[in-house]
Amino acid sequence: QLAKNEFLTPEKTISRKFKELALAFRLENRYTKDRIIDLYLNQIPYGANSYGIEAASKTYFRKSAKDLSLPEIAVLASLPRAPSYYSPWGNHKDELLKRKDLVLQRMTDLGFITADAAARAKKEKIEFAQQITEIAAPHFVMAVQDYLNTQYGEEFVRTAGLKVITTLDTKLQEI
Repeated sequence: QLAKNEFLTPEKTISRKFKELALAFRLENRYTKDRIIDLYLNQIPYGANSYGIEAASKTYFRKSAKDLSLPEIAVLASLPRAPSYYSPWGNHKDELLKRKDLVLQRMTDLGFITADAAARAKKEKIEFAQQITEIAAPHFVMAVQDYLNTQYGEEFVRTAGLKVITTLDTKLQEI
């Protein structure tokens, strides 16, 4: 994933797959697994123009990643699969919280946390920071983005440089 996201284009060709494989071998020979995951987590998108775990932590919780609680960590671990879809400010917040519980269960299954810790974390209420945005009509924008992600896939929408024209007339809306 790190090789693909950091060094290659999203094209789907055999030659790109071979390049990805070669880069992955070079990365594994040069860095420890912990360093690779550190590099990966600090460059992937978490939504809301946040790239990397520290930026996501500050965006969604207004605190450093080192100060996050277990359920907040699980929320951030839930986001990379589909950051726009699972946005806590969008229409799928309930699905994000279900995914957070799934992450906590998986952490328990793998022995990273105890069942008691997971149970407490699942019950803990999560306070998300207010969304800070310069976007006019953010709910409308999120709905359009949701539609595009459903139609074309989140990666394509994020990387294709689309120009989206909608029916929203902000001046008329204000009136």
